Amino acid sequence: MGRAVVHDLVRSGERVRILDSDRAAADRVGRRYGGRRWEAEAANAAHPAALARKLGGAAAVVNCAPYGLNLAVMEASLRAGCHYLDLGGLFHTTRRQLRRHADFRRAGLLAVLGMGSAPGISNVLARAAADPLRRVRSIRVYNGGTDLTRYASPLPFAFSPATVLDEFTLRPMVFERGRFRSVPPLSGERDFRFTLGTQRVRHSLHSEVATLPLTYRRKGIRGCSFKIAYDPVLVSRLRLLIDLGLADARPGARGVAPREVLLDCFRRLPPAPDVVNDRDTLAVIVDGEDARGRVRVRYDLTARAQRRPPLSAVARDTGFAPAIVARMILDGRIRERGVLPPERCVPVTELLSALAARGMPARRRVSRPR
Repeated sequence: MGRAVVHDLVRSGERVRILDSDRAAADRVGRRYGGRRWEAEAANAAHPAALARKLGGAAAVVNCAPYGLNLAVMEASLRAGCHYLDLGGLFHTTRRQLRRHADFRRAGLLAVLGMGSAPGISNVLARAAADPLRRVRSIRVYNGGTDLTRYASPLPFAFSPATVLDEFTLRPMVFERGRFRSVPPLSGERDFRFTLGTQRVRHSLHSEVATLPLTYRRKGIRGCSFKIAYDPVLVSRLRLLIDLGLADARPGARGVAPREVLLDCFRRLPPAPDVVNDRDTLAVIVDGEDARGRVRVRYDLTARAQRRPPLSAVARDTGFAPAIVARMILDGRIRERGVLPPERCVPVTELLSALAARGMPARRRVSRPR
């Protein structure tokens, strides 16, 4: 996702500093996506004090590291006096990050949590649907897609394998009848009609559910959930590995956790080809009431891959969104401070217009019960 952030920032006139534990990898991203407006350094995101020194002089940080590093990168951003954006914290990490609100507000800084595609764009679509309503009864977020790419790997991952593994093994949180509760991983299967066609969706642990019920509690929200349509082959193969105990994070008899061995195996899989032919689609459905009575508002948005420079659809919507919002913060279009989810600080019209200009228009539909 970082390469998409770099590409969008640089083509909009920003200068970027690419930090990665692998300096060579950072250089490769810069050479391909950074034009002439980049520099790269090696950095360890797990050490806030050292990372803060690397951030010196930066105005904003877009954190594309695995979500387990979010709190450390947030701390480094605060020490360096930088605004902060990330791609999500799988509910529980997001909740812990929200506790830093007062610290960022006192420092005159903004941290936008979960500003990728889902979470991120999905939250802003929810805001677009919910804000005009008198009452909000439920917000349902769905994420689907297609991928026609031929991969050499038997398990191609669209994003961090560790995060995907967590989404398959950690209990998802849902908000039902006004209360949060957990449900079994990959439960709640149903067919859902996306703009790309009908796909099988399942519950997954996600950050939208961590914040949307809090944002719209004064409007009476009673339900909120996130469901995703994973590739059926990925589901069957990962389920086998999980059922064999290879996702267990507890060390075994030899002191090694099966999960760490499995993740190491994933890192050795053949990389994705340069050009990927995928689609990533979002659907957000808000049920509530307006001046005319009960109403359902639905937003759909679909991203497509690009060839020059090559970026997958998942990389484009996930990476372009935080780049756009980072510029909004820096040029003063976003003035809120503290630690906030996207639906509480990102202007709807400006973000959706910027996404449409990048080939990702949002479609709105309104229906009423008969």
